[in-house]
Amino acid sequence: MLKKIARDFLILFGLFVLWASTSRTAMTYLSDKRNLVAWWGSYQCLNGDLVSMSYLDAVKMFNQPNPRTGFKTPLYNGVRNTDLYLDGDSFTWHLKDSNFAGLSSFHYFERIHGCRYHLDTTKRNVLLIEISERYLQSYFSGLQMFDEVLDTSRKERRISYLNIAEQSHIRYASFVPSFDVHDFFNKYINQNLQFNLFNYEFMMPIFEYKAALNYYVFNRASGDVVISNDRKFLFFKETVSKTDVGSSYYPVTQEERARIVEMLNKVYDHYKAAGFSEVYVSIIPNSATIMQPDGYNDLIPSVQKDPRLRMKVIDIYTPFKSSTEVYYLSGDTHWNFKGKQLWLDVVNERLQNDQATNPTAN
Repeated sequence: MLKKIARDFLILFGLFVLWASTSRTAMTYLSDKRNLVAWWGSYQCLNGDLVSMSYLDAVKMFNQPNPRTGFKTPLYNGVRNTDLYLDGDSFTWHLKDSNFAGLSSFHYFERIHGCRYHLDTTKRNVLLIEISERYLQSYFSGLQMFDEVLDTSRKERRISYLNIAEQSHIRYASFVPSFDVHDFFNKYINQNLQFNLFNYEFMMPIFEYKAALNYYVFNRASGDVVISNDRKFLFFKETVSKTDVGSSYYPVTQEERARIVEMLNKVYDHYKAAGFSEVYVSIIPNSATIMQPDGYNDLIPSVQKDPRLRMKVIDIYTPFKSSTEVYYLSGDTHWNFKGKQLWLDVVNERLQNDQATNPTAN
């Protein structure tokens, strides 16, 4: 009798966990409720995204603090006539108007959320597209940006893909009223199941001990994290796998490079026609591109130097590549304070030079 009760309980519990792990609503609720410091709370990820993904908190060389503020205010005494629109990602979080030179206003929007803008025609309206290298080829395989960054006067959104491969669709549970077999194949099911079954603070010492053992004895990291050849950095697996399009070592063809340039030109023409005085792109290298360059596919310099490219480039690859400084965190996918400050310096130099050349709006 007890065996039957235990069996039925485990079956029901398993079905509930499966449903919760494929439900957007349930996962949002659970992650919000468990985002706290308690024995039943979720792992707080305090030491960098790659450290957290691999549970290597015990390896102190990867636990580097990264200040979010304290960037210098650029010296500038000229006309403040530029409205800057920064279309960015996690590399440019926490920036504010005082970090840039010559601005009359600053508009930051994270790419995944999009932006509706309304340009002030009396100002120099500048669009800066900051994108990390691992997303460059996939994002600019089409023109979905047109429906993510658009004028407020445009009433309807229409996905503007151009010869783009079929997008992977994230599915969530819909067991009722309309069941679909694909609900069992949510691409995030494994990480969601791990979150619901194992990601609890009281269990973390077990994961951390195992991760440290793998690192010191077998020179391995867990999951989607790879240790650099010199053992001084952690890399996100998709940035070093030769089969992943976001990798620094993925063999990019001439046709693929040409497509990126073509899409950037279409984006440039579109937003120039929409009224922007200038449109820039700034590609942030994968940490592996700079810290482990042997075998690099040369994606960033080949795109930036392509003679067909009309969009202006704010180049951070060259100063990173030519410097002996370390601009990346050892246990995180992102740059460190010095890397972000250098990027701000390069951006501000370009903004000031272009404003001096063309101080008025188009």
